[in-house]
Amino acid sequence: MKGHRPGAPPEGDLAGMLNIGPVTAGRLRAVGVATPEDLRRLGAVEAFDRVEQASPQVTTLVLLYALEGALRGVPWTALTDELKADLRDRVSN
Repeated sequence: MKGHRPGAPPEGDLAGMLNIGPVTAGRLRAVGVATPEDLRRLGAVEAFDRVEQASPQVTTLVLLYALEGALRGVPWTALTDELKADLRDRVSN
């Protein structure tokens, strides 16, 4: 496969996105978010809400930030405090 690193997730795999590892990718797939395109279509807030509803005991706001960072192509720690506050305001409570 051209440009594919040995051991790297295949293109189109959620775990290949920045901030998303295999555990998070599995949790996303379990709630119907199977591909990066699914995540882009739904957005970070909807994807977070789905995972939180399915697994509230293991879901933290870091997941929300990681998903938004993945969509933006930046580490979640690079998100501004203002953006994080906006994301928090938009999640279901």
